[in-house]
Amino acid sequence: MRGVLMRGWKLGWEILWPVLWYLGIMAAAALVCPVKFSVLEVAGLAAAATALTLLAGERIFRGRGFQEIMQGGSRALGYGWLLIPAGIAVCIMMNGLLVLSGLESPSGMYDGRADMVYGSKVWEQLLISCIMIPFTEELVFREMGYGKLRKECRTALAAGITALLFGIYHFQLVQGMYAVCLGLLLAVAYERCGGLPAAFLVHAVSNLTSVVLAMEEDRSWLWEKKLFVVSVTLVSGFLLGMCVRRMRNADSNRC
Repeated sequence: MRGVLMRGWKLGWEILWPVLWYLGIMAAAALVCPVKFSVLEVAGLAAAATALTLLAGERIFRGRGFQEIMQGGSRALGYGWLLIPAGIAVCIMMNGLLVLSGLESPSGMYDGRADMVYGSKVWEQLLISCIMIPFTEELVFREMGYGKLRKECRTALAAGITALLFGIYHFQLVQGMYAVCLGLLLAVAYERCGGLPAAFLVHAVSNLTSVVLAMEEDRSWLWEKKLFVVSVTLVSGFLLGMCVRRMRNADSNRC
């Protein structure tokens, strides 16, 4: 019994420490970066530092180089016809559900909170929000989290635990709910369509969709029309369901 508990604690620590490492680097970046740095710029520096240190650690202590970690890249690109629509659909569907539930107002997509991130220059949003942050989060939560946990328990349980951890990491109810749903999709993409590269592609496309929606402030009135919100939510939900179904039927050999 004691051995089982010790093994559980050890596994839990292996899953949790990369998250704590990322949070620690974010806190350090917030403290040392000049005041003129935007929230997005600080997040970008933290993401870059986290990714570089974790990749270096994998290389030094586990003998896993970047090429080995990204070996599913060609497979992920081959499933791009599924992964890209899934990333778009999950973003639109979750925004629609949050608006319909009243947890997020239509204007909430364009208010000051969103402006802290989406008010930056377009190239910064594309580089940081759509590449650097998604890659680091997938390295932390899917590669070093789900990828390890799935070897010790059922994939559904591993996906649920890491998705929940991904939601808690966002420290905000609405973003957390969005992140849990996204995390489940990312686990399916990781498992069936190419490992880390597949999860990164879905995450990057989802964030890109968020950036595009935030930039379309002139059309924000559409999200105040219930018929429009219901329609796009249903259509995107149907599309997402079809994509997930095809993913689950894919060969789980990621190499």
